[in-house]
Formats: sequence, structure tokens, C-alpha cells
Amino acid sequence: MTENAKQEMLRIGRKLYDRQLLVATEGNISCRLADGEILATPSGLCKGELSAEDLVVIDERGNHLHGERRVSSEILMHLEVYRRRTDVQAVVHAHPPTCIALMLAGKGLDKAILAENILLMGKVPTAQYARPSTPEVAESIRPWLEQTDYILLDRHGSLTMGETLAEAYFRLETMEHTARSYIQALQIGTVMEFEREEILELMELREKRFRIKGRVIPFIE
Repeated sequence: MTENAKQEMLRIGRKLYDRQLLVATEGNISCRLADGEILATPSGLCKGELSAEDLVVIDERGNHLHGERRVSSEILMHLEVYRRRTDVQAVVHAHPPTCIALMLAGKGLDKAILAENILLMGKVPTAQYARPSTPEVAESIRPWLEQTDYILLDRHGSLTMGETLAEAYFRLETMEHTARSYIQALQIGTVMEFEREEILELMELREKRFRIKGRVIPFIE
């Protein structure tokens, strides 16, 4: 089981790097193993070039258990997720460039502009800026963890969660694709939001017809 998890983590790391959702040695990935231990990527290595021997196993408090390398200092953020969300089995932290560009321009993904972002993501919060690799990052995401599987980290990057590594990765892909569409539309003109009635209809479809899993912050309470 652990070997399967390792191979899946390597696959997701390559996808993140190939799609430039992170570059160089940025970002980190983790997943919860069947015995409660946590498999994670190491510090200081490119996620697109990892081998199984590079991966690290820690306990739920962050203590090193297996592996020759040192776990990423940003594992504190992952551990905060696992402590507060027993349903989450995988976490992806990346630096998606279009999402970051929107944040730098003072915008985010909190507007109902596409049917897909209503159905899949809901209102994506932007956590307050916290210095990377410090305990403040874990504190910054705490208010949102039980409400959503998608979080933007101000002037830093993104955090997505899922029941599997693939699900956490696809949520990141969806977020970056929405951001790309949004930023391109802003270059052309004004971007209009959906009317209240249509947002409510789409949310009803999400729950009753599509049965989409995952937690989202609704655009309309």
C-alpha cells in the first residue's frame, strides 16, 4: 500500500512540475497512509524529479519516521489539515501562477463567474498573508479548513485537499484553469457575475443531480 502511495505521489509531482503549477524546488505534497502515518515530499528537491527513496514518512506530530531526507518545513500546514479534517487523505500545496497573479492584483476566486466554479469550487477564500514555513501559515488557513477544500494563500500559493492525491491535484487544476479564464477576461473587459437565481439553481444541481463531493463555501448563504 505504501509503495502504491509513493508511486502516486511521484506521478502527481511530475504533473505539477510539467504543468508549471510549481517550479524548481517549490511546493509540497502529502498523503495519509492506512496506519495514520503521513507520506510527504522532502525539502529542497524538484517535485518533478523525485524518486521513491526521496520521500519521507512522519507521524501526525511531524516526527521523522522513515526516509533519509528532511521533510519540507511547510509540513506544518499539512498537519493542520489532517488534524482538523479526518476526511482529508491528501494535500497539495503549489504556486499556481495565474492564481498568484490575481492575488497580486488584489483579486481572487470569490466571484460567481462560471458555472463550473459554482458547481465545483464555490467561493475560494484567500487566507491572510503569513510568512512561508512558519507556524503562522497553519494559523492562517485554520478559519477555512472545515468549510472548503480550496484555499488561496495570499502572496504565496494555494492549498487543495482531497480523499486522494489525484482529487487534491485536480482541484488545484480546476482552480488554476478558472483563474486563467478570469484573468484573460479581465484583459478584455468587465466580468459579470451570475444572478442570484441562477447561482441557487446551480447549487441545487450540484447537490441533487451531480452529487458532487467536497466542501465548498456557497456564494449565497
